[in-house]
Amino acid sequence: MKFSLSYEARKKRIKNLPELVNDMMQAKLKKDVKGLINEFKNGLRKNSLGLEKLASLTIEGKRNKGYSKPENPLYGKGDDRKNDSYINLFKIQKVKGGYKVTPSKRMHWSKKISLKDLFTIHEYGTKIVKKDGTIVIIPPRPALLYAYRKWMSKRKADKRETSRQVKSAINGYISNADYGRYRTFIGKNKVTEKGLSEE
Repeated sequence: MKFSLSYEARKKRIKNLPELVNDMMQAKLKKDVKGLINEFKNGLRKNSLGLEKLASLTIEGKRNKGYSKPENPLYGKGDDRKNDSYINLFKIQKVKGGYKVTPSKRMHWSKKISLKDLFTIHEYGTKIVKKDGTIVIIPPRPALLYAYRKWMSKRKADKRETSRQVKSAINGYISNADYGRYRTFIGKNKVTEKGLSEE
């Protein structure tokens, strides 16, 4: 049985589908990872993650030191310190099959603790016993967890449209080698490489 040239061409394009779909999903994944980090950062800036409030004495102390957002938990010196503040603690690394978000090992601007260790303390809480016996309780403020929940809630609304766009791009490619919808999808989900691997 002899098939048409059009049929054979479609068969070849179908064989290329895994690579094409992988490109599309990697672009979407990269955008999602950046979206999660932005949700975390904006949540700290706007104090919109629902974290436990700071004690009044803590707020007063930060205000006296000239902090721009003394009421915001975990914000600290925030955007005033680009590379060593809590709001900028995450790094995004390219790994096989996707991306990994991890706390940076850089030192916090205070020079007393690494950002990674500080993340563990704030995410899970801890008890500190000072030399004079005073006990300081730091309650858990899981900012990343709350940011993740908010971001996933937003992603649910986007999931159906993403599925439709991928299906449309695949159909266009198989039917007549139309790369237009594929390129449109990649373009809409394009994220710059800046900040993807900071360490």
